[in-house]
Amino acid sequence: MSRARSLMAVGFHACMMALVGGGMLSVVAMSSCASTPDVDRVTEVIVPDLQIYKDNVDYYLNRRCGSLDCHGQPGRAYRVYSREGLRLRSIQDGGLISGQQPTQDEEKVANFQALVGLEPEEMTRLMATQGENPDKLLFLRKPLRLERHKGGPAMAVDDPGYRCIVAWLRVPVVDGQGNPIQNRVLSDRAKQFCKEAEGFP
Repeated sequence: MSRARSLMAVGFHACMMALVGGGMLSVVAMSSCASTPDVDRVTEVIVPDLQIYKDNVDYYLNRRCGSLDCHGQPGRAYRVYSREGLRLRSIQDGGLISGQQPTQDEEKVANFQALVGLEPEEMTRLMATQGENPDKLLFLRKPLRLERHKGGPAMAVDDPGYRCIVAWLRVPVVDGQGNPIQNRVLSDRAKQFCKEAEGFP
């Protein structure tokens, strides 16, 4: 190899080492700038009323979405626990059996948490506006077939179940300043929708 080529090879090698070294330094520098996670930081989520959900909404969603071949299985982001479907194994020493014991209160709470946990930020925006534009929630967009839903159409806007859910989402839980509202009531008309939904196929 000629002296000129040797010098070119050495120069190229040195240049590549500098680039690689510089890149590594950049990565190290970038990683050293990341702050330590704050374990005490809490992001508040505005959620709909739990008691109204347990009393009026959960049973309908159990029947509509909670079968073992639908959302009554552990692999789903939105999981539904119920008497006829998936059971919550962390209670009663795992002794709950599908088709036997009634849906437990802890299972209703888990269903509520799974629903809210799908899109907590979107749920917060919705509840802060007293349930305005509820169809922005993926939880409703999929069964309405506004987005692809493996289970096909499971709701329509004129279903009593849909009306029950929307009425629940529109129960005010915070005032204009973000303060919690204590007396939360589902209207008699909305309760009627929920009652009709319990028998809806």
